Amino acid sequence: MLLLLVAFLGGLLTVLSPCVLPVLPVLLSGTVGGRARPAGIITGFIGSFVLLTLFLASVVSALNLSPDVIRYGAVALLLTFGLTLAVPWLQHRFELAMSRALPQRRPGDRDGFLGGVLVGVTLGVVWTPCVGPILASVTTLALSGQVTGFAFAATLAYAVGVAVPMLGVMLGGRRLLHRPALLGRLGELQQVFGAVLVVFAVGMVFGVDRQVQTLLVDRLPALQQLTFLEETDAVQRQLQQQVP
Repeated sequence: MLLLLVAFLGGLLTVLSPCVLPVLPVLLSGTVGGRARPAGIITGFIGSFVLLTLFLASVVSALNLSPDVIRYGAVALLLTFGLTLAVPWLQHRFELAMSRALPQRRPGDRDGFLGGVLVGVTLGVVWTPCVGPILASVTTLALSGQVTGFAFAATLAYAVGVAVPMLGVMLGGRRLLHRPALLGRLGELQQVFGAVLVVFAVGMVFGVDRQVQTLLVDRLPALQQLTFLEETDAVQRQLQQQVP
């Protein structure tokens, strides 16, 4: 329980980390669109982050793939959704395609939940947090093929911790954008966010997001101390018991 609590708190503290800044454009896209879009993004992020953290190494090894294949798949998905936000005609075509593909979908799905899930999946793929000792231990277990109950629970606790401030940012942004002065410009703002996503996706192709993360970590060493909770003696003793 101590490790799970610290993993959750570590996820919460990630909002202060420089590692989160390069993915803010993806996160801020949740401030526009249907009402269920933020919930969809959070669902997609938690699911994809947990699965990729625990099973990516095994899948890549089994299929003899380069890890960049998944990254570029996320880039393509991000580019697609950026274009659907930026270009009204493409957004209409996408919604029409989804309505044909999912004729039995619930009314809530029309509020952007499905699109949010796909964006959240992309966010989970491109998310490369400043890994502390707990996630580093989980990664070690995953690489050795030992996906234990501890590994799953710790990864889920961390992802939920990250998701809480993410959801707060999106809901706060939506409240801000729905002020009377901005209500008439929501369509234009949506196109701006779409264009930002397109630029971000293109930057990922050239590794700009990774370069920015490295630069921020090098320039802001004080923020690297956010893992202080994970480095306490009590947590270290618990980790030694979990990881052989």
